Amino acid sequence: MKTTTTLARNGRKGGRARSAAKSLAARQNILLRWHRPGRDGVIPLAALIDGAWYIGEGRSASVAFWDGFRKTFQTVSANSWFDPATYPQITGRTVRLKQERHVASGGTFAPREILSAAAPNRS
Repeated sequence: MKTTTTLARNGRKGGRARSAAKSLAARQNILLRWHRPGRDGVIPLAALIDGAWYIGEGRSASVAFWDGFRKTFQTVSANSWFDPATYPQITGRTVRLKQERHVASGGTFAPREILSAAAPNRS
């Protein structure tokens, strides 16, 4: 009689392998979280002005800069997570520039109103 030994899995449920079911579940989670019905008042993608700041709802910020060339919103995110190796000698915030796409193109930022338009180019 031959016996086999299998190791118990630790860590993430389902392992790290990609599957169609996990991809579908991730897409459905995004739709439920960020594309809820009733998002009235979202400025459409075609109406955005390059270089303008917008107030809206996003994953990391409520104010974002629209980059028309990259077709993404640039948001500033700050967190207070410290490095345990250097805490309490070195404290402070980590500030990062993050990119978020428009909700109409599968992203997470929904612009509601324009904060300020870009100044015209003076050539």
